[in-house]
Amino acid sequence: MGLRPVFGDVALASAARGSGAHVSGPVANAGMAADVLLMVHCTAAAGTSPTLDCSLEESADGSTWTAVPNSSATQLTAAGNRVATAAVTKNFVRVTSTVGGTSPSFTYRAVLLIVPE
Repeated sequence: MGLRPVFGDVALASAARGSGAHVSGPVANAGMAADVLLMVHCTAAAGTSPTLDCSLEESADGSTWTAVPNSSATQLTAAGNRVATAAVTKNFVRVTSTVGGTSPSFTYRAVLLIVPE
């Protein structure tokens, strides 16, 4: 059996983000995926007790979203990298991230790799 093509997308481009929720746009055709790989690359963190949580959500129609079970990357509290994998069963997938702490700032990007079934 040969290798299958892998589809990739930068879901959240590298940028400094402050406190709150930050969500990517929908990535289409993820419903064909057996597995989705979420990669988070953080180059800077600031503030008091800063935290960055990233995970995946899926949607059948691109407007109503639900969390993908077991898709959370390990929390970041400083610059570093995290990877999470999950099975996606709906047509669209997106990255959701939350920055917390006191006056926090994280510079990061999130990339998705989609392995078709």
